[in-house]
Amino acid sequence: MNPPPSSVAVTTLDRPAAAPQTGDYELGYHAIAHPTFVAGITASATIFVSSAGTSAFLPVISEMRKPKDFRKALYTCMGFVTAAYLSLSLVVYRWCGQWVASPSLGSAGTTIKKVAYGVGLVGLIVAAKYLMVRILRHTKHLQDNTLIHWGTWLGSTTSLAAISFLLAEAIPIFNYLIALTGSICFAPLAIALPGFLWLHDHKSWRLDGSVSQKLVYWAHWFLPLLGSFFLVGGTYGVVEEIVAAYASGEIGGAFQCADNSGSG
Repeated sequence: MNPPPSSVAVTTLDRPAAAPQTGDYELGYHAIAHPTFVAGITASATIFVSSAGTSAFLPVISEMRKPKDFRKALYTCMGFVTAAYLSLSLVVYRWCGQWVASPSLGSAGTTIKKVAYGVGLVGLIVAAKYLMVRILRHTKHLQDNTLIHWGTWLGSTTSLAAISFLLAEAIPIFNYLIALTGSICFAPLAIALPGFLWLHDHKSWRLDGSVSQKLVYWAHWFLPLLGSFFLVGGTYGVVEEIVAAYASGEIGGAFQCADNSGSG
């Protein structure tokens, strides 16, 4: 996750914030690496999270004045998101290499890290909004300026902030937290579920469709299978990495509030 401030700021440093600040160091680029299954599936689950917001598309289309224009919005949104993630991530990797901090927000040093965290905290409001709408839907309190409206809003933001704090302290290495989120939450919601929805909408193709339609129908079964693979394999890989991190001392313990990003 690389907001523009940290991506730009890394290009102004003599060396990455997480790298040794004296002596020689190597960026250690790898165009093609050969990780173990555990390391590979964890990295894949981490990368997958960057494009896993597709579960939020369903409420978007339900609120559109012209739902037929959904594809235009979808292609525009995902094109921009993909281009942004690729460009910003490649810039950070070019200047930091193996010394990318975790989270990468800290790769440009303490000051930029604090600014980037402040920008990133806005994401809690998005989740709180979904929770609030779910609780108050079909009631007048969703739109009216009432005590229940504000109590629900403040309760949603406070409770989600508390849950986020507990999760961050229990799994104090950001990469593992993101990978676990990708495997448990986003794999079924953003890969398996869209596949099942498409199969449900096109179930007539299975027996009554043309040859090409039948091929497309059975090809879409790959999505639920892929989602199940990430759900099981990704969760296993992340748990193994977390256990190894605790055993090696990389994670000293939960709720210690220690800085393990390596970026100061």
